[in-house]
Amino acid sequence: MEDPQTAADFVAKANAAFVAEEYVNAAEYYTRAIQLDDSQAEYFLNRAHVLQKLDQYKKSLLDSEKAISLNPQNPKTFCNAFLRKGIACFHLGDYKEAREAFEQSSKLGGNELGIRQWLAWTDEKLSKNNTSDSVKSEPVLAPTVSSATRSQPIIKHDWYQTESHVCVTVLAKNLDPSKVNVNFSTMQMALNAELPNLETYSLNLSLSYPIIPDHSSFTVLKTKVEIKMKKCEGIRWNSLEGQVPANVKQISAASFATGSLPVYPSSSSKKKDWDKIESQIKKEEEEEKPEGEAALNKLFSQIYTDGSDEIRRAMNKSFQESGGTVLSTNWNEVGKDKVTVKPPDGVEFKKWD
Repeated sequence: MEDPQTAADFVAKANAAFVAEEYVNAAEYYTRAIQLDDSQAEYFLNRAHVLQKLDQYKKSLLDSEKAISLNPQNPKTFCNAFLRKGIACFHLGDYKEAREAFEQSSKLGGNELGIRQWLAWTDEKLSKNNTSDSVKSEPVLAPTVSSATRSQPIIKHDWYQTESHVCVTVLAKNLDPSKVNVNFSTMQMALNAELPNLETYSLNLSLSYPIIPDHSSFTVLKTKVEIKMKKCEGIRWNSLEGQVPANVKQISAASFATGSLPVYPSSSSKKKDWDKIESQIKKEEEEEKPEGEAALNKLFSQIYTDGSDEIRRAMNKSFQESGGTVLSTNWNEVGKDKVTVKPPDGVEFKKWD
């Protein structure tokens, strides 16, 4: 396959790399696209987004301002350019400039992209700074570096999905639940948290598909934050983040209750109640009466599921050490020594090199 030659080719590769969370490659592809065509605001905007994923906020700010200066005709692009500028300024500690950018994005229709929450966080920072300035009685010899001016803390997150929900797990330990906030909108999820070392961590996701904000929630645990977002449609997401579809409207709890949700996207003309289907499958599995080996496997599975930690340890140890020839639930016996192989009568156990 020949290497891509046009800017559009590089953008396509950059988008694919972004979805795969290969942000360094995505930034490189966007850069090569810009080298071929520097008149497209969307190219600079997309690179600004990737640079924020890489915690390169100064470069992201320059790209955001470049996208704005190109005066994009697409209102969504204009709105998102100010959003990216605001986020970059926020992390660089320039809260006044950040607020002006968020306000401009809001005027252009960005409220459903989490702008209100960003405005609230920015106002909180401005309020703290004003309070700090008012109590100073002596000149400061050297500026104090706030947590927001440092690099974004590196905290991993992962995601998985069910038929009805998309779940994001943020691996941050010992968070104070009162200092964790997650804001949901149709195509956006924004998390903001104060870490134990008083640094600020934020995670802002532009989702691939719409969610139901009023039926999404989060839980702060000792080792992580679990975020659960309700899907609009019971379809499989190919990626967590992606391009925002056009004409996506905010979904209210009322529309969810009345069943007037947008169909997005589905090849079927019939709507499916995935929760009902899931419960029906579970009921059928419970009522099913397997026979022979299937019944035996189901019995072992049930014992393992309902058993104590000692029973599960005994089953795991005996099965692994015996090469699958022994399955014991007696930890007092299994825990004393290595379990030997006991093949069926007439069968010789043989190790393969």
